[in-house]
Amino acid sequence: MTHSRKWEYEVRIATYNIWNHDTLWQKRIDAICQEVKRIDADVIALQEVRSYEEGSVAHDIAEATGYPYCVFHAYPDSPDEGLAFLSKIPLSSVEAIWEEDVEESNFCATRVTLIFGGQEWGLTNVHLNWRSSSIRECQMEVVRDWLSKGRQKAIEVLCGDFNDHPRSNIYDDVSDAGWLDVTTFVAGESQPTLDVKHNPYLQSSHLEQPERYDWILFRSECSELGVQHIDVFGDMRTSRDVVPSDHYGVMVDFTVN
Repeated sequence: MTHSRKWEYEVRIATYNIWNHDTLWQKRIDAICQEVKRIDADVIALQEVRSYEEGSVAHDIAEATGYPYCVFHAYPDSPDEGLAFLSKIPLSSVEAIWEEDVEESNFCATRVTLIFGGQEWGLTNVHLNWRSSSIRECQMEVVRDWLSKGRQKAIEVLCGDFNDHPRSNIYDDVSDAGWLDVTTFVAGESQPTLDVKHNPYLQSSHLEQPERYDWILFRSECSELGVQHIDVFGDMRTSRDVVPSDHYGVMVDFTVN
């Protein structure tokens, strides 16, 4: 969707782990739909997307919120869950990392491409292992290798649930590889996405303090690409009187002049 603002083109991209857990499931899905409609992102990457025989909850969210394009990939080793994209922009291609010859432990990423603002965009959605930092580091190495195989577009976005904080080896590795964290382009302190102080689902969490586990990163050959606005969402109780997920989502407005 092209927003009517002072830049020629503006696109809003978001990432959201919607928590595949039975806790208050239907109320939470209704609340997730409210948040998705409220933020009005052009493209949103979803993690922990529940699947079932007739489809996936991503398709239900897309139908409830008016997204014309929805792609879902179930994990081959755990087909009751997967990764999804909702988009208001037509998608040029879709793929999953497990369509390549990779180890089962690296089934952690999907990808779409699209054209917006006269530029080709590649968007990669990851959900890294929560148990082991060494597995996460291996996964990111495999994802970076996957993206390097002729997939580079003028603008590349890497987003999702990295299950780690910005002081980690994972963050250092992607930064060293040229990925830029959108939060570094705006003033103010970056907000946590796992909020052990305020999110009721995290009261028994192993975390000792709020952390930012959900990131949006980018690389660009387009000199006219800018970062205009960043925010978290899903951090408040909705009209259904529930917090939608154990994670907060992240959204960013990119501008192309």
